[in-house]
Amino acid sequence: MIIQFFVPGIPATAGSKTPFIYKSKKDGKNRVAMAPANKRQKPWMATIKAFATDAYKGDLITGPVMLSIDFCLPRPKSHYGTGKNSDMLKKSAPFYPIIKPDLTKLTRAVEDALKGIIWRDDSQVVHQEIDKDYGRRPGANICVEVI
Repeated sequence: MIIQFFVPGIPATAGSKTPFIYKSKKDGKNRVAMAPANKRQKPWMATIKAFATDAYKGDLITGPVMLSIDFCLPRPKSHYGTGKNSDMLKKSAPFYPIIKPDLTKLTRAVEDALKGIIWRDDSQVVHQEIDKDYGRRPGANICVEVI
């Protein structure tokens, strides 16, 4: 079985956390909690969940799976010319996005979003084919294949 779908939007990372201190209502003591460092993480994961739910209606997969993701990031305006050349890539524009966000944290957001929708847990992923590149339509092409 193969489940394939595209999630539009600018891919966001998951994994990094920011600590903050709050006062407990129970005992009045200061406590530490963790929140996602990336403010775009929750909306991106919600979008992934929505498109995954549309693409897959079956029972949760319980066996091993292969995960393929092609992340498509928008090119910065600095990669394009100006004036009448504003739609032309500069010769100096890099082919691959070798800047943040990093690939493993992008993947983590997808894996976590698919938990409970397509598979029981992301530990079921036994093989991955992941890449990131530039494109005019940002988002992620996601393919889950039952092995």
